[in-house]
Amino acid sequence: MKRIIDVKIEKQPDGVYRATSATVPGLVAQGRTENEALEMARELAGKLFELEVRGERFIAHNIVLDDGAQTRPDSGSVLNQQPLVQSVKHLLGVLFPNGLNGVSIVDLGCLEGGFTVEFARLGMNALGLEVREANFRKCCYVRDHLSLPNLRFEHDDVWNLERYGPFDVIFCCGLLYHLSAPAKFIRLMSSLCAKAVIINTHFAPDEPSSTFPLSEIAENEGLSGRWFWEHDGAEIRDMWLEASWENRTSFWLRRPDLLLAIKSAGFQLVFEQFDMLGDIRESMANGFYRHKHRSTFIGIK
Repeated sequence: MKRIIDVKIEKQPDGVYRATSATVPGLVAQGRTENEALEMARELAGKLFELEVRGERFIAHNIVLDDGAQTRPDSGSVLNQQPLVQSVKHLLGVLFPNGLNGVSIVDLGCLEGGFTVEFARLGMNALGLEVREANFRKCCYVRDHLSLPNLRFEHDDVWNLERYGPFDVIFCCGLLYHLSAPAKFIRLMSSLCAKAVIINTHFAPDEPSSTFPLSEIAENEGLSGRWFWEHDGAEIRDMWLEASWENRTSFWLRRPDLLLAIKSAGFQLVFEQFDMLGDIRESMANGFYRHKHRSTFIGIK
């Protein structure tokens, strides 16, 4: 299998060439020439990718364990400092003003378990569902290095959610845009949700995207959006740790259609939460929101 990555090569003051990659955290290679640095980078990227597939290298969540160790010490910050985590904590505090102890929450497609851990640290009964074996092994590693009896992980497909619910809150982050039937999945979440659903996801822009290779505007499940190609099949999906599972294409709903889908699923209060953006006006005009087409959508019963 071939995997394409971006590599940046810069000549250093001492004359050597250094190769780094924004898409492969931890990749730093040096050589006496540009070609040598590129070759070293290619070899190192292969080793790092192999560790990802085996579940021995964290690529997303920098979690502080009980002994002070971090799962991604090269990331520059820990997960609980990220704006999205702080934003979700603020929302949960508003939803449950009497405290979060004993409130149940499920983290769907939890990847390496970082958000599930943060919910457990708030006192919630937190369950993380993760379908990929490599990711699930990292979740288990995190669980075994934390003293959190209210933290649990299950190795399963999120479409089997009914095996584990109901829940007070459902957290769906980085998952909905990997599904081919997002409206159906929102209905599934609603059927197992007592209080609120929190969905952090990409949405399809009205104009063609300069960031993602999306299709033209199309209709799916009676809603409008754009299709996104995920992978070529089972062999690729097992190696690509942040892609879809069963479906080879996913459907990104347009923002109005996503809000409508949440409302139609039975949530009486539906809104978009912007505080994770920092400078909201700049982000929506020229920054993350505009170019990544990603936001947090809330449904409350």
